[in-house]
Amino acid sequence: MFFNHKANKLFILLLIGIVSSLQTLSWSVEPDKDLLLYFPMEKDLLDASGNKNDGELANGKVSLQKGKFGKAIELATDQPIVIEPSDSLHGDIFLEPFTYTLWINPDFKGTEWGHLWRSLPGASGHNTLFLNSAQGLFSFRGVVGGWTILCQTDGGLVKKNTWYQVTLTSDTKKFRIYLNGKLEKEADYQKTAGKIAEFRIGGSGGETYSGLIDDVAFYRRALGKNEIESITESGMEAFLSVDPKRKLTVSWSRIKTE
Repeated sequence: MFFNHKANKLFILLLIGIVSSLQTLSWSVEPDKDLLLYFPMEKDLLDASGNKNDGELANGKVSLQKGKFGKAIELATDQPIVIEPSDSLHGDIFLEPFTYTLWINPDFKGTEWGHLWRSLPGASGHNTLFLNSAQGLFSFRGVVGGWTILCQTDGGLVKKNTWYQVTLTSDTKKFRIYLNGKLEKEADYQKTAGKIAEFRIGGSGGETYSGLIDDVAFYRRALGKNEIESITESGMEAFLSVDPKRKLTVSWSRIKTE
């Protein structure tokens, strides 16, 4: 009897220790050659993909709020996240197949045209994904000879203070914009100029996004509709854990909490 009581006590203490240690563990993603950038937005702007494409918030400190999954980062007007090109997320990345995906919750305090992704300088490919708050549409634009609308949805899709899953893909045959897992617009691929020197999420100058963003990711391939639906339904963490190619490692570097 004494032995069983002592064993049970040791087991409980061990269980408490394991649970306590999980409070301090965080997580990262097992290397996936196609995942170039991933911001879980749980604490900071460190890239969890393993590629070190970290972001830096301009004009202020990171403001964490309740997100779609765990935490989210709140962006004020003229407070972009700045990302420098790298060997993986390079200046000609939009000439290759790609996917850009994120959750947004706009408060419409920015300008009519807000940047969900911006490529600089203007003389480069200038590939930019806009949210037009007045018309409630998404527009992907870039330089093809001159400033060109590459893929643009119909209006009336977006209301303020509401979460939306937005995904832009290119397989170098078609550009596609998805909203909440649904294909909203498809357009023929056009080759834009390259040599991008800086990437931004948010806004700058006279075009600013204001609101929450969560689960930002950039892939070097076009995700399929089923994959995008999975991200919409369960979030990036669950999506990354489903397929062995994208499973979470034991050596976590972040932990998401509801």
